[in-house]
Amino acid sequence: MAKRKTELTLASVVFMLLVIFIHVVSECVSGYDTSSIQFAVVCSLHRLASFVVQGFIFLSGAKMFLSFREDFSLGRFYLSRLTRVVLPYALVFSLFFAYLAVRGAIEPSVKYYLTELFTGGLVGHFYFVAIICQFYLLMPLWRLLYHRGSALLWLTVSLMLMLIFKAYLPEIVRVIFGYELKLNSRLFTSYMFYFVAGIFAAKYYDRFTEFLSGRRAQIISLTAVIGLINCLVIYVIRRGLYYPMWAENFHVLYCLLAILCTLSLALKLNECKLSSSYQVKLTDRASYNVYLIHPLFIFVVDSLCGYVGIYSLTLRLIVKAVITYVGAIGICVLYEWVKDKIKRK
Repeated sequence: MAKRKTELTLASVVFMLLVIFIHVVSECVSGYDTSSIQFAVVCSLHRLASFVVQGFIFLSGAKMFLSFREDFSLGRFYLSRLTRVVLPYALVFSLFFAYLAVRGAIEPSVKYYLTELFTGGLVGHFYFVAIICQFYLLMPLWRLLYHRGSALLWLTVSLMLMLIFKAYLPEIVRVIFGYELKLNSRLFTSYMFYFVAGIFAAKYYDRFTEFLSGRRAQIISLTAVIGLINCLVIYVIRRGLYYPMWAENFHVLYCLLAILCTLSLALKLNECKLSSSYQVKLTDRASYNVYLIHPLFIFVVDSLCGYVGIYSLTLRLIVKAVITYVGAIGICVLYEWVKDKIKRK
């Protein structure tokens, strides 16, 4: 089983690196002149990288059910999620809350703190934690699907439900309950297909990896073509030229292909033992903490750039990229390395 997870380890590291890229480059996406070449490049790269949250959700489902056990204890599972996911999140959330309060960016209050903490607000990337915790809470349902569910049936159903709820759940809730649902993007229903896909990828993992290896050329080619169209679509939207109503659903197709492409390439790299190296494993263990903490580096660099008078978006991008990648990954990997040394002693 450990051998099976090495490609997932490498994919997790790649997703983490892309998450940082998305947030580092976001200022340029919103700040560059939309008619410039620079904008076209960063806008396209930003869009191409915008499948990683979906990828993390897929990996969460796959990793949990690759280690599927019949003697499963729901209480022990929830306790492990509390200590490994929720408590680090609460700690980093509090750090961000204190930083933003000191900077005067928010008006601190207990109500605001608790509301944002439980809904994954305050800073944009925290929504992932709120979503993944919803999947954890529904573990009995996912175990039932793993035991008795048909892969073809539930992949189809979960995909259709995800597309419907993502677009129309606020309207459904308003019509039935008269309530304005404002946090639809932070509900698991907007991402359920990826988690269900991860479950069945784990259940049929040998066949899944055979497919990824045997169809690698087709997967890469399809991802490239769909990715190019996706870039063109987001470009015309950002330029205000045209808004295709099918853009979001088309992006779902790209996300699925990009996840498959990343895993297929990770399997290929697995052949040269890169995925099983100690450094990659250590970085993978640090990836969740890197995800949580890295925007703080971006905030600090933005403030410092403003303080010293660096206003060039390109120069700010370079400075943010270097400091955020080196700082966030370095600190979190060092933390994991120290933990590893202590455990060994």
